[in-house]
Formats: sequence, structure tokens, C-alpha cells
Amino acid sequence: MPRNRFELILRFWHFSDNLKAPVDDRIYKVRGLIERLVKNYQSVMEPGEYMAIDESMVPFRGRLKFRQYIPGKAHKYGVRLFKICEVNGYTHDVNVYAGKNQVNGKGLACRVVLELSNPFLNAGRTIVTDNFYTSLPLANELLDNNTHLIGTLRSNRIRLPEIFKTKLRPGEIIGRENINGIVVAKWHDKRDVSMMSTKHNINMVETGKKNRKNEPILKPQIILDYNAGKAGIDLSDQLSSYSSPVRKSIRWYHKVATEVLLGTSVVNALIVYNMNKPSDKKISITKFREMLVDELFELDQSQIAISDSPTTSTKRGRKTNHKFEESAERDNRNRKVRKRCLHCYSLKTTAVGSKKASVETKKVTTYCSTCNIYTCIECFNKNHI
Repeated sequence: MPRNRFELILRFWHFSDNLKAPVDDRIYKVRGLIERLVKNYQSVMEPGEYMAIDESMVPFRGRLKFRQYIPGKAHKYGVRLFKICEVNGYTHDVNVYAGKNQVNGKGLACRVVLELSNPFLNAGRTIVTDNFYTSLPLANELLDNNTHLIGTLRSNRIRLPEIFKTKLRPGEIIGRENINGIVVAKWHDKRDVSMMSTKHNINMVETGKKNRKNEPILKPQIILDYNAGKAGIDLSDQLSSYSSPVRKSIRWYHKVATEVLLGTSVVNALIVYNMNKPSDKKISITKFREMLVDELFELDQSQIAISDSPTTSTKRGRKTNHKFEESAERDNRNRKVRKRCLHCYSLKTTAVGSKKASVETKKVTTYCSTCNIYTCIECFNKNHI
């Protein structure tokens, strides 16, 4: 298909009926798609104890009422997505931010956490958030639903104790606990770190590492659990950014749909796929995308490898005489040049990926002089005779 025709068809890529769009629903164009995907996400895997909530950006610089500018992100302008992920990076829910509003007196941060975590409450789980979301009202709300909260904290939040005005030396920690068991603490590492937890005290534990003086490095247990729980969101975004399918478009819903459908969904599928494989059989996100393409187009890898190899007949049907010879080519140190067998490399690339195949494929000094490609004797007998 020509590129121009593909782009023309892509212009009419829709996920909902515009004639039925409500006036007050800004994300109606992708709402149905996201709801179906989220339903599938939650039906595949039961979440573990720790779940993290954070935001991602889908790059977009066109005209849009709810386009966001966040200077700390890799893509500063775009559509804001709120996600809840497990420690392994699996995404259980996605929310598209459609503009500022306040419901039942709750601000954006508190409302987002409660909406995303709603299906997973009352099960003793722990929600991990950064300082944009963490607050005392949110902690109380989650405790009422038998759910814990761990997160970094902004020192200017309301209803916080006076401990944040205390000056600390490196390694010192100070904290206070209220009658509900919510701990607010301040720890000085290289700078002050404020944090909140509903399941920890302010005890320091060894990290298993040592400093230059060969002394054990100590950190609060809150920080260790926060770092471990928060890693899932970062891993999901990292995997989604590799070989990203998002392309330039003036339609915001094209970008959001592509990111969720071909980004987040593919990352989730990869995580499920690798969970059922031994550690030495796990594959990368790029290799997984290639496998998906092959499956969608019903391509047979063995046939692809054969079709790429030289044929043994001419257009008139007469056989070509292939000659197996040893190369006389030498390098600048007068040594015989050794190169990878093309057929072995093609097969290994299909099985384990190009990076591992380049290491495992044997190098030979023999080649087919008719096809002018390096090959081992086994592959020559199979593909050239």
C-alpha cells in the first residue's frame, strides 16, 4: 500500500460515533477504547500488595483545551495520563486528564488516587505516591478502606506538624505519629526528604551497601519500600518508550489511542509473557513487538529465512552451480578474515534477537562464491545445493 493512501485511511481512524458525543465529555473519542482495554488489564492479572500511582505524558503540541505543560517530563507538552501499576510494571488502570475540576470537596490529586485505586481497596494493599498526591486527607480516606499509603510529602501541606521546621544533620531523622497511626517524618540525606506512611515507624535499616569508610549505609524503611513500590511506573514508561509507535498527528485522540493500544497494552502483554518463561528465555520489548507483527500478518519465520537465502535456480528453471570455497581475503595483520555465517545468523536473530545472535553465531572463512556470502558447510548443503 502506498504511504499516501495509508495516511489518507489513517485520517478516518475513529473509536466512537461523533454524533453521539456528549457535550460535557472531552475524552469521548477514546473513552470507550480505554474502558475496554482497562477491563482486559484487570481480568488478566490480580495485583500484588504494592501499587504505585503516577502520571505519564503523551506528546502533543496541537491546539487542545486540556493540553498540559510539565517541565520536568521528557515530553513537556502533551496529554496527561494517570496510571496505577504494580511493582513489575503491569498497568491495571489508565485515566486521561481532561481538565481541572473538584468533586465532593476533593482536589485533583486525592480524587485521582481514589478513582484509580477504587477496585483494589479493602484488601490490605499499599498505595505508593509521590509528593503531588500524598496528603493527610488522602491517608485518612485510604485507612478507612483498609488500605495503606506510602509517599513523599510536600512540607507546605496543610494540617502537618511543626517538625519540618527542624534543622537536621546528615543521617538524622525526626517524625511524629497521630492517633490514626499516620507517621510524618523528615530525614536528611544529601537534602531534606519529607515522607508519610500509615504502616511504618521511623526506624533506620541497613541497605546492604557500605560507604567509603566501609560503614553500613542506613536508610528509613519508608524510603526503601517507597523506592521498591515506585519502580513499577518508571519501568512501564521505560518499556513503552522503546520503539514507540506514536507518530506525528494533528489529532490528539490518535496519539492517545496509539500510546494506550500499542504502548501500554503491549508492555502489559510482554510482562505476562515473560512471567511464564524462565529467566534465560525472557525477551526484550523490541523483539516482542516483532513477534506480534509476525503473528498479526501470519508470517512463518522459517519461510522468511529460506526466502532470504539464495535460490538454486535461474528464471529459466536451470540450476545454478554454487561453489563452496575458502576465502582468500586477509586483514591488515595478514590473518584470514572470518565472518558470521549468514544463514545461522538469520535463524538465531529470529530466535533470540540480533544482539545475542551476533555473539552466539559462529564465524567462518568459507563462502559461496556464486552468491558471494559467507556460510558454513552445513548451511551451504541445506540452502545452496
